[in-house]
Amino acid sequence: MDGVRRLRANRKIEGKPCGWCEEALQLGDDTATCGVCEQHHHGKCWDGRSGCSTAGCQSAPLPRLEPVPVAAALGSPFPSAVAPPASRAREIPAGYMACPDCHVAILLGTEICPACKAITTPDGLYHGPTSVAPGAVPALVMGIIGLFLFGVILGPIAIAKGSSARKTVASDPRLTGSGLALAGIVLGVLDVIGWVTVIAMKASA
Repeated sequence: MDGVRRLRANRKIEGKPCGWCEEALQLGDDTATCGVCEQHHHGKCWDGRSGCSTAGCQSAPLPRLEPVPVAAALGSPFPSAVAPPASRAREIPAGYMACPDCHVAILLGTEICPACKAITTPDGLYHGPTSVAPGAVPALVMGIIGLFLFGVILGPIAIAKGSSARKTVASDPRLTGSGLALAGIVLGVLDVIGWVTVIAMKASA
């Protein structure tokens, strides 16, 4: 689509909210930046909504024309006395359903909305396969190694990777590893405190 720049989220746009779902962009996410107003979006949100979220932007999706029921106006002296289009539910194609959060049409049986990552099951729980979030295991490993070697360097890295992994888990029900990431953060803090203490003691000896 013209007027959009697609790239993976870098440090410059990391943490900025998506214009559609308002979730923070995570480092490495597929993003779509409007070439007109520079609003950032998740790539899936841009595709699911067919354009930019900014009202009045040239890249915003065109409004849909709703059919007006004329039967309700028959016999009325005022032709405008018909049910407003907003009062009727949006038509969903056969085999699809509306996401309860962002209202994008998704395939029936889909447990996670691809646009906003909301859980769509009746019980509000995700029952599909899961995987460990990127960064959770490295955070734990670096935190452990930092107890013995280069803790001043590896500690902050473990903290950063653990924090990023926990944010990713919170935004996607298909990911796990929040506990591993938290352990990495705690070990990273211990690494920094321990090694700074050791260095200070050696310096004062």
